[in-house]
Amino acid sequence: MIIMVIYNLHSEYVPSSLRSPVLVNPNIARPRYWATVWACVDGVGLAESTLQRKLHAIDALYKSVSDQIGSDQLDLLIADLNFELIETCLAGFFTQLSNESAQSGADVSPRWAAAFGFLKSTLSRLAQTSTKARRIEETHAHLLRLERLYSSLKPLRKKRPIALRALPAVVVADIYDIIDPNSSRNPFRIERNRWRNFILVILLLHQGLRRGEALLLPADAIKEGHHPDTGEVKYWVNISPLPTSTVDDRSEKPSIKTSASIRQIPVADEIANLINSFTSNWRGKQSHPFLISNTQGKPLSLRFVGMIFKSISQELSSEARQALIDNMREPKISAHDLRHTCAVVRLTHFLDSGIPMDEAVEHLRAFFGWALVSEMPRHYARAYFENRLTAVWEDSFDTHVEALRKLDSESEWSSFYEK
Repeated sequence: MIIMVIYNLHSEYVPSSLRSPVLVNPNIARPRYWATVWACVDGVGLAESTLQRKLHAIDALYKSVSDQIGSDQLDLLIADLNFELIETCLAGFFTQLSNESAQSGADVSPRWAAAFGFLKSTLSRLAQTSTKARRIEETHAHLLRLERLYSSLKPLRKKRPIALRALPAVVVADIYDIIDPNSSRNPFRIERNRWRNFILVILLLHQGLRRGEALLLPADAIKEGHHPDTGEVKYWVNISPLPTSTVDDRSEKPSIKTSASIRQIPVADEIANLINSFTSNWRGKQSHPFLISNTQGKPLSLRFVGMIFKSISQELSSEARQALIDNMREPKISAHDLRHTCAVVRLTHFLDSGIPMDEAVEHLRAFFGWALVSEMPRHYARAYFENRLTAVWEDSFDTHVEALRKLDSESEWSSFYEK
């Protein structure tokens, strides 16, 4: 049995230009040749998390070829331009994914697209390096046939109802009650972890960060300056990639999704004070620069964020669970649900303040780091007209300043905020 192996070259002894995931054949402990070429050429502009997902799919193709012909020879088939066997193995891989999708209901089309794209790109590039005109013509003919056969196909998947991703008001209120570090409903035993998880939820729900963006924030994430006209102190956070000199030992590294995700976003005074106070009182001295860490003092992983929200979901009240079910959702929440909720509410605030819809949508695009071609802002423009969604902050989110001040007055940090 072949086991997938992806090595991450992130040692300080490796030049920054060479630090990236590498797909390895475990049988001979060497990088898979054409997968490595593809990663260096086609994968160079991808976020590390995206590159890893595509390499997982490509490795699944390597394993499928090995299962079908009895040996791990996809690299040789590509080098020999053996289209007869490549086409046979590709058909087997397509059938394998289709069966998997039929049994589990999972959407495997991204894996198929990544694997097929790898083959198409690699074979096309290899044909262009040939010195024989006839070989080039034959290769292009085979590639055209593969495209006709597979480019419009996607493995079958079960249709699922479209879920409204913004959380109902009762669920948002329940999350506040659960995640309050002083709450008897808080499921986390260690007090430091209670405050860490509270700060994480605040960053996702109030600032609309992706979980990877939150895990990349440095300990000094909160920046401040004076308004040029009023002289008021203003706070913000920078969402940006890690400096090339920063070593991140996490196996699945958080990353910035696209260049449009690099941005500055304003932070309310109360939230800035909470984060700064967490850094001073609860983060402790760490050997890394990241704001959020685990109990062992290491940077928190993407996987552990999911575990935190699993624990919060288990504490949801029956009323909150039913509200999720009524909105065609599973009775649980994820980190990304908070980002979606924040987007709906931010748009509501923009529109309620008199900003026209088109301008509000562009404000939304800048705040959440969506590319100019992204349709996500328009998605939330439609959600604005759903009364049960626009009521979210009217019932819960708009009271966050009062709630945080109340929390502040009950905590040992009260002197920190006094003005």
